[in-house]
Amino acid sequence: MAYASGVRLSSLAGLVGAAVGGYIGYTQAANVSELTPIAGALILGGVGLVAGSAGAFLLKSLMQFLIYLIMFGVLVYVFQGPIEQLTGINPVNATVSLLEDIGVPVKSIRKAID
Repeated sequence: MAYASGVRLSSLAGLVGAAVGGYIGYTQAANVSELTPIAGALILGGVGLVAGSAGAFLLKSLMQFLIYLIMFGVLVYVFQGPIEQLTGINPVNATVSLLEDIGVPVKSIRKAID
């Protein structure tokens, strides 16, 4: 059911992609290749339809994943005391240290924590 929640958005993005691809295919077919304008519109319209709907689906999935990461981060920040008592490791300091080791610029976060 979660996959069906963005069907309208993916459909709309696919239609927009098809329209843009069809327009570009229609206007540029003769200039770029020896295709007829209708053939160019059908080919690039189909590509736009698939790319638009797939892009919308992937973006929706990425945003859902980002929201879950933010919610998990809030939980860890709120309950960092009990987590530290259970594990002996402060999860916020550990996360900031990991991000620094990876190369993410988090010096302002480190100053706020210390």
